[in-house]
Amino acid sequence: MPPFLPGDTRRALRSLRAPSPLSRGQGGIALGLLSTCAMVLLKPMGVSTVFPSTLGILLKPLFPGFVEGDAYLQTIPLSIGWEHMLMLGIPLGGYLAYRLAGEGRDGQPSSGLSTTSPLLAFVGGFLVLFGARMAGGCTTGHVLSGMSQLSVSGFLFAAAVFAGGIPTALLLKRRWR
Repeated sequence: MPPFLPGDTRRALRSLRAPSPLSRGQGGIALGLLSTCAMVLLKPMGVSTVFPSTLGILLKPLFPGFVEGDAYLQTIPLSIGWEHMLMLGIPLGGYLAYRLAGEGRDGQPSSGLSTTSPLLAFVGGFLVLFGARMAGGCTTGHVLSGMSQLSVSGFLFAAAVFAGGIPTALLLKRRWR
């Protein structure tokens, strides 16, 4: 547990450890329901626009002419919204899930994933985000929101992601053994 948390909070987090985590199927169903609820109640989920929006918010007081003159920054909201909270919750939720899951028999996280290269994971995540912004969308938003809207393009994109992602993961897993 992080040392900066008060003792009561650490004890409460430790008590949350479930005897067994959600299965992938249960997690997928929960995520699908969350995505559908978000779409119905607010708007489709996605976080890639948070980064240029935050950049615009930070640059506006320093370089107002640049922000007002940038065509792209004029197309996105330059205000903090629920997407920003979702973006903060992603790493926080991931960290809490990692800590609550405990360690497996071999000292690795119970997910079985290797933690040997956090830098490589960060670079990979950055490249996905960069590509998503270059394409004008969010990979997560397109798959989850597109599929929950029963959009043909959402299903096609999901198929393409898995068609490219599974062989790549298998190749990288074999290479790093």
